[in-house]
Amino acid sequence: MGWTLELLKTATSDEVIRVVQHLLESLGFKDAERVIAENWNIDFIALREDPISGLEKYVIKVKTEELVSSNEVEEFMESIIKAKADRGVFIAVDGFTKDAKVLLGREYKGKIIPWDGERLVKELNDRDIPISNELLERFEKKKRKEEEEVKRKGMLKVIHLDAPLLYSFSPNKVLETVMSLMESRYKIKREDVFLEGLVVELSAGYIISWSATKDGEEVIKDEAIVLSKDDVIPLVSRDGELERKVSKALLESESAIKASKVETASPISQSEAVVALKLKLADELKIPQTNIYLSSRRRVYVPNKALLKLKVGINFAKAEVDLKTDDVKVDIAPLPREKLVEIAKEECKNALGESPEELSVEEKGPVIIISGQTKRFVFGIALHVYSGRIIKRKSKLKREAIFSEVAKLYPEGEVVFFDEKENRAITDVMTPKGVVVLEFNLENGEHTVTANLLHPYQIANSAKSLLEKNFDMKGLKLVDFKFHDATQLEILLESNDGKIKVNADGKTGDIIDYFVEISPQKAREIILQKYGGWSIKKLDRKSDTYEVELENKRALLRISLSKDGKILTEVDRQLKIEVVQEIAKKFLEEKGIPAAIKEITLDDNWKVKFVGEERVGELLIGRSSGEILKSDVFLTEMAIEENYKRHVREKFNETSLNTERIVVYKEKGYAVIKLIGNESIYYAKIDLRNGKILEEDNLPSKGLMAKIKKVQLEAKYK
Repeated sequence: MGWTLELLKTATSDEVIRVVQHLLESLGFKDAERVIAENWNIDFIALREDPISGLEKYVIKVKTEELVSSNEVEEFMESIIKAKADRGVFIAVDGFTKDAKVLLGREYKGKIIPWDGERLVKELNDRDIPISNELLERFEKKKRKEEEEVKRKGMLKVIHLDAPLLYSFSPNKVLETVMSLMESRYKIKREDVFLEGLVVELSAGYIISWSATKDGEEVIKDEAIVLSKDDVIPLVSRDGELERKVSKALLESESAIKASKVETASPISQSEAVVALKLKLADELKIPQTNIYLSSRRRVYVPNKALLKLKVGINFAKAEVDLKTDDVKVDIAPLPREKLVEIAKEECKNALGESPEELSVEEKGPVIIISGQTKRFVFGIALHVYSGRIIKRKSKLKREAIFSEVAKLYPEGEVVFFDEKENRAITDVMTPKGVVVLEFNLENGEHTVTANLLHPYQIANSAKSLLEKNFDMKGLKLVDFKFHDATQLEILLESNDGKIKVNADGKTGDIIDYFVEISPQKAREIILQKYGGWSIKKLDRKSDTYEVELENKRALLRISLSKDGKILTEVDRQLKIEVVQEIAKKFLEEKGIPAAIKEITLDDNWKVKFVGEERVGELLIGRSSGEILKSDVFLTEMAIEENYKRHVREKFNETSLNTERIVVYKEKGYAVIKLIGNESIYYAKIDLRNGKILEEDNLPSKGLMAKIKKVQLEAKYK
């Protein structure tokens, strides 16, 4: 198909611009540059070699809708000057106004080259500029729609009448009124309604011009309409719209109407019309009939009723429209259920190639749903009960039919994957050579091979070779596999050393991801290789790790081993409590401290508390190293008392000493003691660790000064 003006007018502005750009290139224009800026008022700037004047600069403007006016020509000339161009081409698909043509011919001849739509079409065809498929499809769709619209409105003929129509008649408007009602009341689609016949009932009436006199002088004149003895409008001028219709009718002598047939009736004769009007005027104006003069008469037709014969899908209907009131009556009966079932069966056979074996029928308002199944399909068809239109059809291939088809195609094959999504099913079939991916259209049962995959055993062997090199696992064998998303394969390799789950591309065999989990036996082997001389006390299998407890003669060890056997982490290492006890005893022996172990506790490190007659204290021993991190050894109160009494006896020759109090300040590292002698009182601060006297004082037990000093010393050694 070549370019036509009608086709060109179907194109959008952007499509025309693209076509023009292609045309410019074929016409020899160089560097045709698209101009987007609106203030330039042009679409292209291009260069062209002229055999006489040489290289010339052109500006091109394209207008796709409406005629180009003289003002637009003037504006384009300004754009040519602004662009400093030699010439301009104004392309107007709809053409130019008369004024624009005159201006182009007189003022700008040779400067502006005008192209109308026909010239553009000729150039496009001469240069074989292609038509896009999208534009062609849109044009053909538009043509089909127009043809269908003509068909829908029916093949009416023009019927000439011997008198004018008082009221206009439009068959399109009548059909539109009927279709609107059918659409709203019966849910019938407009495209299913076709006009097969239209009968218009007309009644004849008269327009009569008249005047009235009083006392010999004319006092009023007007036109009247007489349609029957009871339907007389004496004063047309009172209704402006009616007056215009009457004026138009008086100017015409005949008329035409589009219909299949016209039926006319004359409710009143001309003579009867005269009498009826005079009676009406005399009563209306309160004057005798002899004062009323009738000057002219014109016969007219009034459309009263339209009778339509309609084809509604495969059904038929009748409609009656009262043209005076616009009331519509539609007479249509639903199609017989047997007919609708017959349509459904035929549709099933045409679409699926199979006859239905079971049927069920359900009515929902203007829709009937017929469901059933064939040998390979289940289906449902919704039909309009009035038009027989198939509103919706849905079918689905049975799963057993898919498997049956697969078995026919691949007798030695095995279905290893199956998935349904909306109207398609994907199945993977494993054959001796590999895996075939089939896609079934569930609507019609058609299938295609969408991919050919490697055999799972082939992928497993490749994965086995690679993974055994990277993980200390031997003897892996394929124990299971499954497909995800049709082409992604998951395989499971196992041996005594553990298992590996591998995700691979079924087409290439490339490994996408893998997950390794060693067996408890392999975990023990890996751990004992690293920790020789240890024994495994406990092994727990967690979600991502193995949690293991080990021991030897001196210590306990807790470790975490990742499931793939690659990451081994020490969680905790600690000495056994009996080893800690031995370390503490040895320390006390070396320090010459006779004491017994009272308590051993474990926090961040070991804490050992000991008690003796002369010494008490606490040792802090490294959790796993056994190193003495800290030792706090204190004299007992008994030792402090005996040592200080000995000191006082030797220094002050006291023979009788009584201990009044000993206060131990362990956090400060000293103790305060007070002794009562025969004639003196003794105070001292003594180092808890070595028994050294840090401070001491004494005072007589009697006397005024002694009492004053005692108050001071009591405060000092409290």
